[in-house]
Amino acid sequence: MPNDPKTEELVKDYVRALGSGDPEQVCSFYADNIVYEDTAVNRINYGIEDVKKFIASSVSAPGMTSVVDSCYATDEGFGIAWHRGGIHDHDLLGLPATGRFFTVPGASIARVKNGKIVRIRDFWNNLDLMKQLGVGIK
Repeated sequence: MPNDPKTEELVKDYVRALGSGDPEQVCSFYADNIVYEDTAVNRINYGIEDVKKFIASSVSAPGMTSVVDSCYATDEGFGIAWHRGGIHDHDLLGLPATGRFFTVPGASIARVKNGKIVRIRDFWNNLDLMKQLGVGIK
């Protein structure tokens, strides 16, 4: 079954926004009642204001790139496999900058309604990130 063109375009624009470093731009893709779950850090964010704070401290950091490896999109949602990386030159999820390069693979599953993401769940390996950053794990 081919991807839904509208949702596939939403995914492309959303991922582009993630690379912008601008939390407002990223959050423009979310509904006001967004539920954003990041399984790697065991956190669920409820509502646009909570999500904006989380996005600002994590996935939309300047210089971080996000690349979609595969995308499955319907009119009700999407699933994407991705990898995200960059130079850890700023605080990331409360970790002070290490200056090290990192790249982590992950996946996101989302529900879409009226052209906005209403629920998204990210899966990625936090242990792999910590090892790459040399943060307390050898």
